[in-house]
Amino acid sequence: MNTKILLVALAVVCAIQWAVPVWLMQRAQITLAQGSVYRFRTMPIDPLDPFRGRYIALDFEAARVKLRAGGHRFATGERLYAPILVGEDGYARLGLPLPTPPVHGDYLPVRVEWIGDEEIGLRLPFDRYYLDESRTRAVEQAHAQADRSHSEADAHSHAVVRVRNGDALIEELYIDHRPVSAWLRARHSVETGDTR
Repeated sequence: MNTKILLVALAVVCAIQWAVPVWLMQRAQITLAQGSVYRFRTMPIDPLDPFRGRYIALDFEAARVKLRAGGHRFATGERLYAPILVGEDGYARLGLPLPTPPVHGDYLPVRVEWIGDEEIGLRLPFDRYYLDESRTRAVEQAHAQADRSHSEADAHSHAVVRVRNGDALIEELYIDHRPVSAWLRARHSVETGDTR
């Protein structure tokens, strides 16, 4: 009898181990297929930051939110929900975070990283762009160069993010209005002399 119970328990554990990753992948696919599209402007990456490997670390302008006088008193590490707003320039920004998800509109689950006199810094649920490790360094350098060579008002680098029910995934990173995938193909063509 004990052997049957152990076998059933083992089967349940195995099923759960397979079901959780499948559910997470399914949720990500639904977000990519049905999520609302937002463009988040990126910021320069600290050049002293060590090479990360298989991803590029990203920082976003939207992660800095102005405080309101007499508003909610935030605590470092606090988990909140920031409504997504779109500016006249077409780029996404975040409203002042709330203790509960807003009833209407898209939002991001965030964590307070730091608190200043006039603004707070938020940790967004996306801050990495994954790609082939052999290409990461070149994309990191191009991203930093594009950010340094443009004025604040000019659209430099940004990420297209899909958001659905608080789930958010980076769909594509753009450098100077070009998707990284196209930028990498063009770079490969120049390096190899392949102009097809």
